[in-house]
Amino acid sequence: MQIHPAAFPYMVALIFSGLISTLLAVKAYKAFNYRRVPFAKYFILIMLSMSLWSVNYAFEVGSLDIESKYLFARLQYLGIAFAPVAWFAFAAEYTGVARKFVRSYEKVLFVLPFLAIVSMLTNSLHGLHFEGYYLDASGGFPLLVFIHGPFFWIFYVYSFVLILLGIYFFIKQFVHLTVPYRAQAAIALTAACVPVFGNLLHIGDVGPFEFFDPTPFSFTITGLILFWGTMQHEFLNIIPIARESVIESMNDGYIVADLSNSIVDINTAALGLAGKTRKEVFGKSLNELFGAEMDVFPEDILEEGFSREISLKSGSESRFFTLSVTPLTTRDDAEGKLVMIHDITEIYRYQEALKQANKKINLMSNITRHDILNQVNVLSGYTELISEMLPQDVKEDPRIGKYLKNLNKGIETIHSQIIFTRDYQELGVVSPTWQSVSSAAREAAFAFSGQGIKFSIEENDLEIYADPLLKKAFYNLFDNAKTHGERVSEIWVSSRRAGEQVVIEIRDNGVGVPADMKELIFEKSVGKNTGLGLFLVRGILSITGLEIKETGIEGEGARFEITVPQENWRKGSSDSMDNSQGQDF
Repeated sequence: MQIHPAAFPYMVALIFSGLISTLLAVKAYKAFNYRRVPFAKYFILIMLSMSLWSVNYAFEVGSLDIESKYLFARLQYLGIAFAPVAWFAFAAEYTGVARKFVRSYEKVLFVLPFLAIVSMLTNSLHGLHFEGYYLDASGGFPLLVFIHGPFFWIFYVYSFVLILLGIYFFIKQFVHLTVPYRAQAAIALTAACVPVFGNLLHIGDVGPFEFFDPTPFSFTITGLILFWGTMQHEFLNIIPIARESVIESMNDGYIVADLSNSIVDINTAALGLAGKTRKEVFGKSLNELFGAEMDVFPEDILEEGFSREISLKSGSESRFFTLSVTPLTTRDDAEGKLVMIHDITEIYRYQEALKQANKKINLMSNITRHDILNQVNVLSGYTELISEMLPQDVKEDPRIGKYLKNLNKGIETIHSQIIFTRDYQELGVVSPTWQSVSSAAREAAFAFSGQGIKFSIEENDLEIYADPLLKKAFYNLFDNAKTHGERVSEIWVSSRRAGEQVVIEIRDNGVGVPADMKELIFEKSVGKNTGLGLFLVRGILSITGLEIKETGIEGEGARFEITVPQENWRKGSSDSMDNSQGQDF
């Protein structure tokens, strides 16, 4: 096959265009799993079709004899036939505008391209694709000219409609996309329009393009545009269809801001968190999104990426989020900021529950040790009494002495082992709950039935958010009064408002607490016995932010006041906290 020297530069340009298209197809194949990313297979098909069209047209242009030109002209149709359908399917999948249609009728769309190839290859039998062909030598080198038949025009209209629809899809997507993503749609739109314009010049017989088809040459420009877009704007790496198919369905908040920190895009989840509509937030500053009272996006750190935890109120409920800001850049040029808001409320609650579980299991272990040690003390006391009541001759019996010694040693060993378990406590989870103060106090008071103490417990609807060991806290307070109050005959439990807080008061008519002991009594190992009773009370209450202090006057009885924060108390239909009922146990 001989090559015309004047056609050589055109051949180089066309082959270069084919090479660029092939490289883009390879890049797309490597970058995506085309079986899982539908638009990738259509992009690969476009690039391979462009490559076949350009390379075969190069040899059609360069060949001198008409038969060689006719052969390469028919081979071009392997690319010409599939390019429009591949473009339409790619545009539909990439933009998401007609994705369902393409997936439903994919095979139907390719029927006419297959018929076009068959028509071209068998044209000598029916003459429907072109009625004839001849060489036009009026230019610098001979060109093959076809006299088109009816089936060519059918296929041409079909192809042109598909190409225009694909362009329309990108125009529609370009209008709705935000600034950081418009570049990708603009690249595809520009790349598609160039060959269309060239083909219109040829079909319209405009000037020198009456016999010379510039469409394949325009593929060189298209290939360069796509290659530049891939390298400079990550054309194949950022997918605008994610805006509708992924971003809008995300549970996480998604916000895009420009360089002036104005909001240019936001998804439904973020709008729900802010409680606003798109019209209300577009163009507004990031710091206006959640209200002026909350400085979520400090200006001094918006220039760079950062991550922080925030809490937002939804009615009476607080939810917790991880907020991360990432610069959007192309190469080294900043284009905006991406803000992601991830809901970590459940994780936060689990973490808090784990922390509280550690505290509570420690308290439960302390309570258990406290009770066991009391019994060990009883056992030790009775052992001492038995030893004192034994006759002298029995005491002097070596065997009896050995038995008593081993018994005391066993008691001491139990005591030591219980203390030792303090460092080896197991974990457990029991969440705080809303509990009735009067019910918890009454249940704790029941344990003192028949011990000569009268309980006056106020009846009201007060509930507090406290650890389930609240009843144990009341029990320890009552037991502390009975044990240390010396002459306690009555205990009162009442409550009152103190601003936005509630104060629960537990007082008795015993000897009271010395002024220098009012804080010390809550410390561990302070007191006449184990010194754990009030220490445990403070620990149980502190789990949900409740505070306790002793405010009584020595000689007039002890008074313990439990302060409940605003968010940790509530009451039912009754507005009264003044009704009280005396109970004698």
